[in-house]
Amino acid sequence: MAVKPTDVGTQDEANGHPNGTIKAETETPNGVKKSLCAKYIIALRPWSFSASLTPVLLGSTLAYRTTGAMDPFLTLVTCLAVLSVHGAGNLVNTYYDFKKGIDTKKSDDRTLVDHILEPNNVVGLGATLYCIGCVCFVLLVQFSPLRMEHLALLYFGGLSGSFLYTGGMGLKYVALGDVVILITFGPLAVLFAYSVHVGKLTLSPLLYAIPLALNTEAILHSNNARDMETDKSSKVVTLAILLGQTGSYALYALLLFTPYILFAILATNFSKWLFLPLITLPQAFSLERDFREHRMAKLPQKTAKLNLPLGLLYLLGCLMAQPGQLPGLS
Repeated sequence: MAVKPTDVGTQDEANGHPNGTIKAETETPNGVKKSLCAKYIIALRPWSFSASLTPVLLGSTLAYRTTGAMDPFLTLVTCLAVLSVHGAGNLVNTYYDFKKGIDTKKSDDRTLVDHILEPNNVVGLGATLYCIGCVCFVLLVQFSPLRMEHLALLYFGGLSGSFLYTGGMGLKYVALGDVVILITFGPLAVLFAYSVHVGKLTLSPLLYAIPLALNTEAILHSNNARDMETDKSSKVVTLAILLGQTGSYALYALLLFTPYILFAILATNFSKWLFLPLITLPQAFSLERDFREHRMAKLPQKTAKLNLPLGLLYLLGCLMAQPGQLPGLS
């Protein structure tokens, strides 16, 4: 998943200097900070952060419905921990895709290809974000009622997933990236946020995580389906490649619409407020049509834009449900 950064080559050539942007930056020190900040933001792909933020907020909401209280400090620290790990994982992905020659001038993510940032910048920022996440983990150990070994299991499980997706054994490159995303950006994140507040591990939050996990996997799958030819030429194996174009379309539709079926079942049997996410159904049909008609260029970003309102309406539905209407929560 990547945002297409601005191509700086033309500007450099116009300046008549191989590093024209650097020259401009040295003349305006304040501009250097702004420019570097913008480059780091591009590399982090903040448009994808809803995929980790909404599960954390869902877990915190479910904890509130269970205990009747929510600690704002624990919620904030948990959000920062998960977002830091997510951002670091994005940078690991950028670094290893570049090192393996997967990212080219035609790629969507050209952060390193176009020298918008250098590899050491990406590594440094990624390490900083992992450190921030670990500081948040220490704070949670101090203030959360959850036992340290359980916190460590959940947090470092997520951290390992974010790194191993493309780093280390590179699960993304052997068709296992989808499994990592399904687990990390759904059940694991929801259970982590829930347990931090409640102080124990239970199975019920995992069931509530399924709709968000499927929608988040749709983001990744649309990205892999769009990049099938590029990945094939780089000898990368993804689930989209294994399924082919028709199979990938069928899977995308399944990932996209199954959450709405689950919401309808929950709303019919438990609380009418869980019909709220169905407000976004027209947007989902628009995305399905884009995939079917092979308008893939910005489909991952468009799918990510569905993730946030879908997640927030799901949260609102859980908050508005009457006591006892959410199964598995006491």
